[in-house]
Amino acid sequence: MSRQNPLQPKSSLLEKNTKNRSGLQMVMIIVAVHVVFLGGLLFSGCSREESQTTTTGDTNPIATLPPMGEVATPPAPASTNTVTVVEPPPAPVPTNEVITTTPPLPTPPEVQIPGTGEPENVEDVVPLVPEPSTGLEVPVATGQSEYVVVKGDNYTAIARKHGVSVTALKEANPAVDPNRIAIGQVLVIPAKAPEPAAPAVPEGATQYEVKAGDNLYTIAKNHKTTVKEIRDANGLKTSNIRPGQKLIIPKPAEAE
Repeated sequence: MSRQNPLQPKSSLLEKNTKNRSGLQMVMIIVAVHVVFLGGLLFSGCSREESQTTTTGDTNPIATLPPMGEVATPPAPASTNTVTVVEPPPAPVPTNEVITTTPPLPTPPEVQIPGTGEPENVEDVVPLVPEPSTGLEVPVATGQSEYVVVKGDNYTAIARKHGVSVTALKEANPAVDPNRIAIGQVLVIPAKAPEPAAPAVPEGATQYEVKAGDNLYTIAKNHKTTVKEIRDANGLKTSNIRPGQKLIIPKPAEAE
């Protein structure tokens, strides 16, 4: 036996015993509640099984067998294999008939053979395509010629090359600007001026053809005359002469 603590008061012991009793009562109450709950579940389960068994017995009746010695004749089955004669449907009438038609052949065009029709008047026929132009046509007079400008040409060089004067070249090409000639441009070269007729050689005079390097002074000295007389005899205004030029040499003056 447990000894009571002499220092512990009696009131505390009473309270402790009371608490132990109340805890035991609570445990008993909880156990009783569980027992009641489980018992209710078992009771409801048993009642459900009995109701299901009764229902199953009602839905499965026992078949009644015929008495011994009698053979049960099964009822004749209903005739289900009735043969029905079905007439074939009539052949369909073709509605999409293909109608083959031959298209009319095209009429060939009329071919006109040359020479069979009426002759046409040549004067009434007008050419549809004009004849191609050959460019700027420069009228060329008698004795004139054409010249195609090349690189480096000018009026002075062209005139000197053809033995004409620049003035005559300008007069032959009035529509051309001398300062704006182009390569490939066609110019008209005028005819050379006719050389003046050689004057009649007076009696006692001679004719001399100028050679390269000649001048009036040397010619006059070689023919024993003067420059003035040679100029007067040939109608020269200056002392300029050219090779090939023919001069009249007057008769030298007789010594006194």
